Amino acid sequence: MSMERPLAELLPTVAEYTLDLDFEDFIQGERPMVLRGLLATDDDEHTEIAERYIDWAVRSQSSDGLMAYGSIDVVPEWDEHRIFRPIPDAGAVAVLALEAYENGGPDSYLEACRRQFEYLHEDAPRSEDGGITHHMDDIELWIDAIYMMCPFMARYGQLTDTPEAIDEAVDQILVHAKHLRDPQTDLYRHIWRETPNSYPDGSLWLRGNGWFATGVLDTLDYVPEDHPERDRLEELVRDHLLSMAEYQDASGFWHHLIDDDTMYLETSGTLQYAYAFTEAVDRGLLEEEYREVAEDAIGAAKTVVTPDGAVQRNAAMPGGPEAPQAINLYGQGWFLIAGKRVLESDAAV
Repeated sequence: MSMERPLAELLPTVAEYTLDLDFEDFIQGERPMVLRGLLATDDDEHTEIAERYIDWAVRSQSSDGLMAYGSIDVVPEWDEHRIFRPIPDAGAVAVLALEAYENGGPDSYLEACRRQFEYLHEDAPRSEDGGITHHMDDIELWIDAIYMMCPFMARYGQLTDTPEAIDEAVDQILVHAKHLRDPQTDLYRHIWRETPNSYPDGSLWLRGNGWFATGVLDTLDYVPEDHPERDRLEELVRDHLLSMAEYQDASGFWHHLIDDDTMYLETSGTLQYAYAFTEAVDRGLLEEEYREVAEDAIGAAKTVVTPDGAVQRNAAMPGGPEAPQAINLYGQGWFLIAGKRVLESDAAV
C-alpha cells in the first residue's frame, strides 16, 4: 500500500493506472469523474485524452440535447434487461465541455451546452414541484443529480449571462433537499419517488451524500453573492458538513452507509469529503479546524492505493446499501480531483 508515499507522487501513478482501464466497461455516470480528474493533473497527455472523450460526448449528443453518449446504458446490476436512462448525468459531461470551450474549444461546444441546458430547463420530466426526475421510468429525485446537473447549469448561466440557468440550478438543489434531507441528521437519502410518495432507497449512502456536498459547493462558484437563495445554499452545505464531521471514523474514512458502523469503510465518498471540507474551509464556510477532517480523509485514502495506482474499496455500481467494493472510475477520478484540490490548498496556506 501507499501510506508513506507523498500525495504529489501518488497522483501521476493513479492517473496512469486509470488510463489503463477500459472506460467502456463503465457507465456514463462514472466517466465524467475520471475525465475531470485527468484534467486536474495539468498533464498535457491526460488533458488530450480527456478532451477526446469530451469531444465524443459533444458529437454524439442526442437529438433531444442529451450530451452523454446517447444517454442510454444497460446496467445489468439493477434488474435483468432494465435500461437505465439517467437524465441529470449528461450535465456532468456538459460542464466539462464548458471548461473545454472556455480553454479555447470550438463554438460547437457552447452550442451543445445550450441544447443541453434547454433540454433540462424546458423538456425534462419533472415532479409536481419542479424537481427534474433522475430517469425516464418514474418520477424520482436522486441525490446524485445535484452534482450531475447543477454546477453545469449555474456555470452555463454565468458564462452566457442567462440568469434563469443559475436560478434553475439553485431551484433543483432546494427541491431535492426538500425531499431527500433528513432533518434529524442533516444527511441526505438516496431516492425519493413521487408516486407513491415513498423512498425506494432511503439509506444515508456515503457517495450519495458526497454528490450533495460537492455539487452544492461547485454550484456556488457561479451563484452571485446577491442571489436571494445563496445564503440558504451555504447554510445547507455548512450544516451538512458539520454533521458529517461527527460521523468520520477514527481511521479518516466514512462508512459506506454513514450511520451504520457495521458497513465497510468506503474510499470514493471519503475522497469527496476530502474535497468538500477543503473547499468549505477555504471559502470561509467552516472554521480552520475542519481542515483536519479533510487531511485525515485524504490520508486514509492514500492507504488503499496499490503500488501501481489502483484506488481500492469503492462502492460499485449501482451504489446504494447493497453495493460491493470495487476498483472503479469513481475512486480513480475522485482521488485525482480531491488530491489536486488538497495540494492546491496546502500550497496556498
